[in-house]
Amino acid sequence: MFAGVSQRLPFMTSLKPMISLRLFLIITCTSLMISVIWIQLVERDNVVIESETLINEVLENAARDHRYAEVYRKVDRLHKDIKYILLWTPADYAPFYYFGNGQKTFIDKNCSNINCYVTNNRNFFDGDTTKFDVIAFNGRNIGSLTKLQLPANRSSRQKYIYFNMESADNYPICSEIFDNFFNWTSTYRLDSDIPYPYIQIRNSKGDVVGPKREMKWTVNSALNDDALETKIQNKSKAVAWFVSHCKSRSGRSDYAKELQKALQKYGLTLDIFGKCGPLKCPRHKNNSCDSALENDYFFYLSFENSFAEDYVTEKLLTPLQHYSVPIVFGGANYSRFLPPGSYINARDIAPTDLASIISNFMMHSSMYSRLFRWMSSYSYHDPSETDNVCAVCETLHNKEMFETPSVYKNLRSWWLPNYKERCKS
Repeated sequence: MFAGVSQRLPFMTSLKPMISLRLFLIITCTSLMISVIWIQLVERDNVVIESETLINEVLENAARDHRYAEVYRKVDRLHKDIKYILLWTPADYAPFYYFGNGQKTFIDKNCSNINCYVTNNRNFFDGDTTKFDVIAFNGRNIGSLTKLQLPANRSSRQKYIYFNMESADNYPICSEIFDNFFNWTSTYRLDSDIPYPYIQIRNSKGDVVGPKREMKWTVNSALNDDALETKIQNKSKAVAWFVSHCKSRSGRSDYAKELQKALQKYGLTLDIFGKCGPLKCPRHKNNSCDSALENDYFFYLSFENSFAEDYVTEKLLTPLQHYSVPIVFGGANYSRFLPPGSYINARDIAPTDLASIISNFMMHSSMYSRLFRWMSSYSYHDPSETDNVCAVCETLHNKEMFETPSVYKNLRSWWLPNYKERCKS
């Protein structure tokens, strides 16, 4: 009898801590539940539940996380329809730095087709570059490349694409190794296979309508905009120009100096901001400079640094987005980019005549306001970081276009017709 009792004592002794722990957990959980219920009852009237907003946020995050799952999986398990893009030249020059790395950028930009994967790793497929769907070259960086620095092997199914956002006059293609080399182009030129313009034009419905080589403009005869009329009435200064690169092949600085002198006859000024003038417009104060343009200046010099077909940069967006009239100076056919009666082309006018025109517009506000009639029909945007990036991926998935053989037999001449003379200088 005593032996049986002595055997049970160790068991009971070890059981007591277990019972105490279990009891402690039960009491703790019960207390927590009572506390939560009490808080909800006490503060129920003070809690605002934005149920619809929260639900939408959860759904959006869930959808985003699902799409990002495609990014972080192993490369060999990515979607079978992925188009792989190899950046052959440095990735830190526009437009390549807009593409980012991997698939993430196409997801972040909410592209209609996200199945593109970007890398600058030539060993991505164990060094076999023929497995890439696209090999991309930036025209800004190919000038010094030799034949030995190009891909050693090439697949007939691949597309070699020439990208460039810089002026053809500043970056001509001189080496003959690039003739019969590229399949597609993606540049600011509107006749590129994948146009990559600095400017996007939308109609009043928000549809993208340009720029195009053959634009058909629709401009209302009048613009009833009280806010615009107020801005026009408050303007007091003639012309502004934000510029930091003083030397250029276009000779724009020389024209600006002549205009500056001609305006003095009318008691007007051309105010130059940046490294090329006495006024400062630091990059961290762009908003204040844009506000000054919008509120004070009638005209803005959208002068390009060189002349090349369709080379119209963000310099045109500056006045169009800030209630000022652009005075253009470039090699483009501006009817592809601007409605008639919305700008002045300085290349067609002597500086002395332009000064007279500016003075006349400033004295007649009703005549000046007609230069803004386009605003009821169109709006201007910068597509370089979003829409253009998406267009690249979307075009790569155009099966008919991708499978159709193509090559630029004389890219040098297409890019810059007078390349022979330019390459000598």
